[in-house]
Amino acid sequence: MNLIIQTILGNLQTLKEKQQITTQKLDTVCLQWFEADRRIIRTTTTNGREIAFRLLKEGQRLHHDDVVYLDKQLAIVVQIEPSEVMVLAPQTLPEMARACYEIGNKHTPLFLDGNELLLPFDKPLFEWLQAAGFAPIRQQRRLSEQLRANSAPGVGGGHSHTHDLVGHHHH
Repeated sequence: MNLIIQTILGNLQTLKEKQQITTQKLDTVCLQWFEADRRIIRTTTTNGREIAFRLLKEGQRLHHDDVVYLDKQLAIVVQIEPSEVMVLAPQTLPEMARACYEIGNKHTPLFLDGNELLLPFDKPLFEWLQAAGFAPIRQQRRLSEQLRANSAPGVGGGHSHTHDLVGHHHH
């Protein structure tokens, strides 16, 4: 069975509650957090099915427990694998603002889990966060709700700038 997936059907729990998934066998597509944004992915499910994702609509992103295939016998579900992360738990709004500002300046992917900020583990950044007084914790967690600078569809034209000083002359 060679499947081409172009849409996300819904969340596993929601489809179970709606009785759309009842007796189907579950097969899993295991992905790393950084693969969830890719529009085109070729991979194999846990049970050996060849599967290709072609998610071309703007804003489509795979999440943990997304159902990507469903028939009377089978449901294929995305599993975002846990990875090594840094966890920050800012206690006040100013502390949260400062953490987001500093992390944003470093162009590091940032994820929100409840009141905690999660970042992919990076030793120099971990040490910098410690020195800056943020008390990061190193854990295995699932990165799935990434914060985005321009998240509203059709709003903004993206974000880029450079820290290079090419063309600037200082005398």
